[in-house]
Parts: sequence; structure tokens; C-alpha cells
Amino acid sequence: MARRASVVLGVMMIAAGCRRQADSIASVGSASSQAVKVNAPATSATAPESSIVQADGFSHYSDPPRADVGLSVDQAYAAIPHRRTAWTESETSVPASERVYLKTIFGVVDEAIAMRVAGLQNFSQQRFDTVDVDGQLDQLISFTRSMPVPTRLGVYHGQVLAALAADRQFFAEWKAQGAAFPYAQRIAANGDVQAASAAARAAYSELMSKYPGESQANKDAFFDYHCALDFL
Repeated sequence: MARRASVVLGVMMIAAGCRRQADSIASVGSASSQAVKVNAPATSATAPESSIVQADGFSHYSDPPRADVGLSVDQAYAAIPHRRTAWTESETSVPASERVYLKTIFGVVDEAIAMRVAGLQNFSQQRFDTVDVDGQLDQLISFTRSMPVPTRLGVYHGQVLAALAADRQFFAEWKAQGAAFPYAQRIAANGDVQAASAAARAAYSELMSKYPGESQANKDAFFDYHCALDFL
């Protein structure tokens, strides 16, 4: 019961702690300018279960594509604003075969956060050609789909992919519609934003249930990655 209560509390925290981020980021932009189940239609950004590459003891991981959006990951966290806690192997109870995967996927999430924040900052100011947010998210999604995934983290991996796919779709539609985009001033009402938020929260919950023995610092890192990824 204690383990279940901890997971439930964590999910409640991410739901409450990550609200109103979109408004905060947009206001910063204004100031500075002055088991996988994805229900979305199949696109290059979605990943059916059969596409997941299973990891083995010999899997190797490269670094994810870096966000070329005019701000660093640290600056993106500061713009939200949100605490940034890094997951560290020295304090982990995660099996050795899963550690490199987690380090890599957390790098993916950090880069996605920078892309998301830059997208909100620029698009809210009608700057649609300053950064290619949807194109960079496409590259990040392709990289993530190609990653070897430990068997028991397949569900988590799919949830991260679902969040990235929804982010990409949101920015692609906003860019295509420009000033006519109906959700520019009410981002929380957008279906893709809601889907991305739900996926980020589900991913966090999945990690907390898989690794209840992690140090408090690493549990804080789990929270920070997925909360900062969450629009709402």
C-alpha cells in the first residue's frame, strides 16, 4: 500500500505542479521579444508496438539530436520556470542493463523540453520561421524510435513517443495556421496538448512503479523531466 500511495501521490504532484506552464512560457517569450498504445492516426511521429527495437546486453546508444532553437536546456527549464534535477547512476537501484537507456531517453526528454519552450516563445509572438520546431521534433522522434528499448520499459518508451508526437502535431498545426490558429490564447484546450500532457504524466507514473527503490534525488529527477515536458 505504501508503494501504491507513493506512486499515486507522485501522479497527483505532476498533475498539480505542471499546470499553467504554457502561459508562463508564453509570457517569458513576450518579455524577451520585446505495452504501447497510441490512438492518433499513424504518422512518422507515432510508434506502433511492433516498431520498438528490443535492447539486449550489447546494445549501444548514441546521443540524441541537440535542440538548435536558440536556447539551452538549462535556459528552457529556467523559462518555464522549473527545477532541474539530473538522474545520476551513482544513486540508482536500476539494473545495469537499463541504465544507459534511461540516461539516453532522459537526454531525449531534455532536448524536447528545449524545443517545446522555444516553440511556445516564438509562436506566441507570431515568429513561425525563427526555429523549425516541428522539423526538429521529427528528428528527435526518429532517433527515439530507433533506440533499443529494454523489454520492461516498452510501455514507458511508447508513452514518451506519444508525448513527442503530440507536441510535434501541435506545433505543426500552429505553424500551418499562423495567426488564425484558434488555440494560441487557450493552449490548454487543444487536443494535442492534452494528449501530450496525459502521455508525459503516464510516463512518469510508469517509471515510479518500475523503480520504487530509487533514491529521493532520482525520484525528483523522474518528476522534473516529465513535469517540464508537460504543457499543462
